[in-house]
Amino acid sequence: MTEAAPAGSPRQRFRSRLAARPLLVDGGLGTLLFSRGVPQRACLEELVATHPEMVGAAHREYLEAGAELIETLSFGANRHRLAQWGLEGQVGALNRRAAQLAREAREVGGRDAMVGGSVGPLGSPSRGGPAIGDAAARAAFREQIEGLLEGGADMIVLETFSDLEQLVLAVDEARRASDVPVIASLTFGEELLLADGSNPAVAAATLARAGADVTGVNCGAGPVACLDALEAMGVPADGDPARSIMPNAGLPQRLEGRFIYAASAEYFGTVTPRLLASGARIVGGCCGTTPEHIAAMRAVLDAT
Repeated sequence: MTEAAPAGSPRQRFRSRLAARPLLVDGGLGTLLFSRGVPQRACLEELVATHPEMVGAAHREYLEAGAELIETLSFGANRHRLAQWGLEGQVGALNRRAAQLAREAREVGGRDAMVGGSVGPLGSPSRGGPAIGDAAARAAFREQIEGLLEGGADMIVLETFSDLEQLVLAVDEARRASDVPVIASLTFGEELLLADGSNPAVAAATLARAGADVTGVNCGAGPVACLDALEAMGVPADGDPARSIMPNAGLPQRLEGRFIYAASAEYFGTVTPRLLASGARIVGGCCGTTPEHIAAMRAVLDAT
């Protein structure tokens, strides 16, 4: 069981909102930007400064599709990931601007939606990066989270983590920084185990103790694989964090220099009832999903 949030706090209001009805998140922001001509190896997070109009337009498309939570273009905007482009000194500015652009899109669209500050993992030695100690990891997460909060993010969305220990540190830093809601989302392979051997149930319990308001899964190999991981987390007991699921549109295939995803918008609409039946209170998409996928999910939510 996670800690009780004070009555009337942002966390308590968010939990009450989820108890009332499911929440629809946007889809793949990078997917949409790549389709507009952004190079595959570009630093997406820098676009908030160099092409703010393109980023704002993408946010508005998801709002028009029916998203009630839009995520900032800040997934990799931490000093370790930004260093490969020489942008490690712009963490605060890029995260603030990312949150501001999402808020501005919401104001223009006039939709009652929330802005989630997207925070991804710092990287790992297994992927060729340097080892990052706990103190350095905490500092990097705190730096990014504070930038997002200064820009006006309504919550922090920690997503696509496969290192449970690193995610726990990120949750703790988010909790220390603010009383906004925190979503903690993991990515599992088909074996449903994290790098440290933790299964989904153990991971969910660990994140609840760390203070996450929502635990769940995102990315992965597609909706069915994510469903397997979410169901393995178990049914939340009263007082436990809510569940979220934001799957990929299947695994991508490269065709003529572009990544093509197999799962159509129609399929996402068809599978939405299963996502809800698994206990998820937050649903949406990840890589490969577009406003069309979110609109299909919106139609199903509105009909239930």
